[in-house]
Amino acid sequence: MPVRWLAPNNLSRMAFGVAGPLATPLVSSQTTQDLILAAFAGGITAFDTGPAYGAGEAERRLGAALTPVPRDSVFISTKAGVLENKTRDFSAKAISASLDRSLERLGCDYVDALFMHGPGAAELNDELAAVLQKEKQRGRVRMLGMAGRGAEIDAAIKLGVFDVLMAPVHGGLSATEEQRLRDAQRAGMGVFGIEVLTGASAGLRWPCNIADFWYSARAIRHGKFAAPHLSATRVLQTALQSDLADVVMVSTTRQKHLQDALRILDEAQQNT
Repeated sequence: MPVRWLAPNNLSRMAFGVAGPLATPLVSSQTTQDLILAAFAGGITAFDTGPAYGAGEAERRLGAALTPVPRDSVFISTKAGVLENKTRDFSAKAISASLDRSLERLGCDYVDALFMHGPGAAELNDELAAVLQKEKQRGRVRMLGMAGRGAEIDAAIKLGVFDVLMAPVHGGLSATEEQRLRDAQRAGMGVFGIEVLTGASAGLRWPCNIADFWYSARAIRHGKFAAPHLSATRVLQTALQSDLADVVMVSTTRQKHLQDALRILDEAQQNT
């Protein structure tokens, strides 16, 4: 029986995602960096990003924000497999080259976790496993991860090299989706829950700032305004209480929403 994954000391229960509008001209670099530092000041020590977000801009902004923060006090994860121009390449050469560029942008010698960014089941092969294990041995990666949402999770579990999984965790999961998460946990993997606020919107509202257009467009594409909705506070509280996710991912362009999330995180920690 695999040993259950144990979170390192620098990994908070909640992580802040640097992606979407936070990596685009819709939000200034300074605003993004201010949000990152506010998250850290409020108790979030885990930050996730990827080269495909803003063609590397998300990684640059995260690296710049965390420059004054001691490296061992934060958990930094990024991704590989989807390049800066959003083309896909999971070859061994591309993975190592992508990691080279990510480390340079982040200003780090290593990342705490490197997630494969939505690979297909066929791309999770022995060649990929070999290069990932090599990067781990070199010390450039502390943990190996896979980000996905479907049958590729089964392939990732079977490959047996991943320490962590990034996947949707919310109240609308099917029985099959929930079972995959539990299978990953039984295989000894930690779970980073994304899209935890699915179903939390109060409905389609007029955007209050330009970045809101990005979120509204995504919600429309994913049909998130079609079902009944719970409050964001309740949904986030439920995600933190769930045993399906070891880490809950949040992201926002607004300081108020970030402070709300930090308050919920603090309450959850006090109740444990």
